[in-house]
Amino acid sequence: MPNVLVIGDVIDDIIVVPKEPIRVNTDTDSSISQTLGGSASNIACWAASLGAGVTFLGCVNSKDEFRVTEQFAFFKVKTILQLSEEPTGSLVVLVDGENRSMLTDRGANKKLDVSILNQGFFSDFDYVFISGYAFFGRDVAVIKNLIFQAQDGGALVLIDPGSSGYITDFGLLDFQNAISDCDILIPNQEEFELLGSTLAQITIVKNGSAGVDVYAEGIKMRTYSVEKIDAIDPTGAGDAFAGGLVATLAHEQPLAKAIQVGIETAAKAVQTIGARPQI
Repeated sequence: MPNVLVIGDVIDDIIVVPKEPIRVNTDTDSSISQTLGGSASNIACWAASLGAGVTFLGCVNSKDEFRVTEQFAFFKVKTILQLSEEPTGSLVVLVDGENRSMLTDRGANKKLDVSILNQGFFSDFDYVFISGYAFFGRDVAVIKNLIFQAQDGGALVLIDPGSSGYITDFGLLDFQNAISDCDILIPNQEEFELLGSTLAQITIVKNGSAGVDVYAEGIKMRTYSVEKIDAIDPTGAGDAFAGGLVATLAHEQPLAKAIQVGIETAAKAVQTIGARPQI
């Protein structure tokens, strides 16, 4: 079976779902849960839950190495963890219907060293999925070299841009330049409006309840509809979609099938609290 490498953040998620409109300067009854998250981490777990052979590469606080390794192992994800004295990343997610606001401290994730990864390292993998969060704070040349090394090692490179806010902070033109050689780009609607459809051979746009649009070299090829469902927690929908997509590609299925499985996986994700598969 082809192997998948996922590169990106490890985050401890605190998910807050208010049970009533938030009241300023006083208490609001809410449901609060804590899970291991991070977009790339979630993608790795969803892909493994669908039978793909998955390895995750990230950076955590040295004291959390065992805990994080065990949590990934629960989902049958292998790990390559770099260690830092910075705290493991953390995130507060405030859920409001289909919308969510995220308060982020990336912590140790900022210390991930991708410059040491070369063609030989990537030769063990057929698909390399990179979260855009792993790019922020890095030079354009470092990102372009990462993509080149993965492709030169024989892997197909998929990128989820990560966050429209971080793209703006990075600098739009620099970010576009940095990722312009990837094979498949998977933005949401806000990210797509910034990045456009010509940076990758294939661009797959996640539009939430409006479906999924697919572009090939800038030309819109197809829109996939999604079934309307009542979402409990939309936090991990995009990650679940990406995990379903890359897992299906790793099973050597066509792109159309991979997108459909991604849609079905996202639908499962939003009907539970948290961004990981329920096992």
